[in-house]
Amino acid sequence: MPYVCPLCALQPASHSLKIVEEKGNVLYFYTCPAEATLYFDVDGIINHYNGVLSEIPSDREWIWIFDSFEFSLKHALQFNVAIELAKLISTKFSKNLKKVIIINPTIFINFTYRLLQPFLNEKLLSVIDMNTEYKTINEVLA
Repeated sequence: MPYVCPLCALQPASHSLKIVEEKGNVLYFYTCPAEATLYFDVDGIINHYNGVLSEIPSDREWIWIFDSFEFSLKHALQFNVAIELAKLISTKFSKNLKKVIIINPTIFINFTYRLLQPFLNEKLLSVIDMNTEYKTINEVLA
């Protein structure tokens, strides 16, 4: 049975991470922090990501599409969310992570990325693609 975030079960837009595509042996996940109503909820977001990503089979790769559309100062100021997510992905989920595609980058996502670099392992740093060409998830998946 797939993981269901308890907060998102009560209020579906609480957090933002979902699987959107499966191509061959690769799972595609999508997040857009500006769409999450609880974008500041460190524990809830970490639990949500951990629950969703823990379901990835060990023999499968995954790609994370991070949509920065409307990522603003209020999101960038959530340092603890960003740092804890960086730690979680680096320590637990980077082995099978094929790529992180950041679309619609804003000045605030660039600031956040620079802040996070010390918390990212070498593997994670090597797969991040700050992409200015793609504007929608459909363009990435095409």
